Amino acid sequence: MKKIITLMALLALTSSLLLGKTLATVNGHKITDSLLSTDYEKLTQEQKNNLVEQLIKEEVIYADLLKSAEVKSAEFKQAFTQQKNLIEQQYGKKLNSEQLRSIKGSIAVSLYQQKEFKKAKVKDQEIREIYNNNPDAFKYANSIEIANIIVPDKATAKSILNKLRKSKNLDKDFIQEAHAHNQNGYMGWFNRDKMPKNLFDKAYKYKKKRLLNAPVKTKHGYNVVYLLDKKSAGKLSYKEAKPGIEQKVKQQKVMQKLRDKMEKLYGEAEIIL
Repeated sequence: MKKIITLMALLALTSSLLLGKTLATVNGHKITDSLLSTDYEKLTQEQKNNLVEQLIKEEVIYADLLKSAEVKSAEFKQAFTQQKNLIEQQYGKKLNSEQLRSIKGSIAVSLYQQKEFKKAKVKDQEIREIYNNNPDAFKYANSIEIANIIVPDKATAKSILNKLRKSKNLDKDFIQEAHAHNQNGYMGWFNRDKMPKNLFDKAYKYKKKRLLNAPVKTKHGYNVVYLLDKKSAGKLSYKEAKPGIEQKVKQQKVMQKLRDKMEKLYGEAEIIL
């Protein structure tokens, strides 16, 4: 089934909205083109038809979930206010009632998914079968965890490196130095395919918790690199892989339940095009 298109995704196309022409009526509720952008007119007829069908499916699930108790919660009200203010600020105009309802609907879907995720159960046997039947999915390449500061010239990079060499608390001082250059500093884990290869190859040779002895030039500039950790290629054990597999299966179960619920409501709906 095609991915549901939310109001926020549609508004992101352009700030110029259409004027409220009725596209379909679902159980007495009119869906208008105020939910769409002017780019809608550039679509082929088939694309328009598919989009309207998606909006109808969106409407039936929204209508159902907006009757739930979660809609009265403080969490729902806070999320709605934040989304409403963000979109109205971004586009410099008040949203109409249908657009506001669509925001509420998308939040209701999110809360429904969160609730169902907490309830979802996955048997150990299910997880074990996924692990055993997909051995390549749990292999990993050589990888490094780094902090990094990028500057445009070599002299500045060397100055930063010389300063950090004197540090007695490199973990703290490296991040502070990165912040001084308007950067986060911590970069996370990478394998060789996910970063400049010359940087990876040099960093991987070092022992962990070491500064590289010289700046590394890449297309982004001169990199001052702190190797935090590294690990050799291998395969996740079942114990290591289990939490990730369980989370993914739960997410799949929740999405399937939502799809089933939507298709049932869609089949029962009175739709006028």
